[in-house]
Amino acid sequence: MFDESVIFNVLIAPIWHFLNPGDRLSLIYQFTALVVAILVYTLHNAQNGRLQVAGLVKWLVPMAVLRHPSTQADFAFFVVNRMLRAGIYGSVLFWTPLVSENAGAAFAWAFGPPSDGFGPHLGISLLMAFVTLILTDMTLWFMHYVFHIVPWLWDYHKVHHSAEVMTPITAARMHPVEEITDAACVSIVTGISYAAFVHAFGDSAVIFSVFDTNVFLAVFFLAAFNLRHSHVWVRYPVWLQHIFICPAQHQIHHSKAPQHWDRNMGFVFACWDWAAGTLYAPKAKEDIDFGLGTEEDGGAWHSLTALYFRPFCQTYARIFPDRKEADKETLPNFGTTRHEMD
Repeated sequence: MFDESVIFNVLIAPIWHFLNPGDRLSLIYQFTALVVAILVYTLHNAQNGRLQVAGLVKWLVPMAVLRHPSTQADFAFFVVNRMLRAGIYGSVLFWTPLVSENAGAAFAWAFGPPSDGFGPHLGISLLMAFVTLILTDMTLWFMHYVFHIVPWLWDYHKVHHSAEVMTPITAARMHPVEEITDAACVSIVTGISYAAFVHAFGDSAVIFSVFDTNVFLAVFFLAAFNLRHSHVWVRYPVWLQHIFICPAQHQIHHSKAPQHWDRNMGFVFACWDWAAGTLYAPKAKEDIDFGLGTEEDGGAWHSLTALYFRPFCQTYARIFPDRKEADKETLPNFGTTRHEMD
């Protein structure tokens, strides 16, 4: 028998991401991004102090972007992927409690019983939130870096970079292989961190959160996070770009231009890129064309079949290079990867 509640949850999953205040695509964060976008337009286009509403709407929602096959692929991929995630693989994205439980047992075996601690404490909660954000961001940067430099992993990350125009929905254009891998690594790091805090501080080890989200991460999402996948250029001062990743820096990350490849891989903090030599801090507005910058641009990734299965085919061709020529009629046109061009 079918469980009606499961079916309902699967069907409602794409909508729930916008209604869930703990999701980075939440309408709360979309609204603050919209406010910033309107401010950007007003500063550059208001005439005699008056806002041209028709021009604003046309600029905010360009039909060329909405009608682009890349956008249509984004929307279709988002709906299908969120339903698959809710019905099939979503449970494997939340391993932190399991990791924390086992790490806690390991700490108790190695260091003795956990501290009795004391009641909730704001300072400890804020410290936990900040440390968790640092560890999460460092892990995400490292995984992002690995998915860029390891050719067969790049095949899966190309799903995200293959977008030739961007909307906030593009943030969810991630292949399940990458999504599951990132979630597993973050769960291990944050689960061990949480267990260490619980062992040291007992009941006072509670992460300070708003909207069911780490308070510091929520503030970052409120600061126009969703503009990073858009055409709206928001650039921080250069000195601040060495600390935080701004929307303009992430747009540069999606650029076709070779000088922008493998740059600005941070999620929240720019210090990882700064230390690794992968930071690119623009000093002025730059014109950017989005995409891979290889012969795979121009439609190869504009279908659900390509977004889901093309990476697997490319992995197959890497493992069995001698079969690539023999199977060229059934395998997709792979193009030349960035790393093969270097």
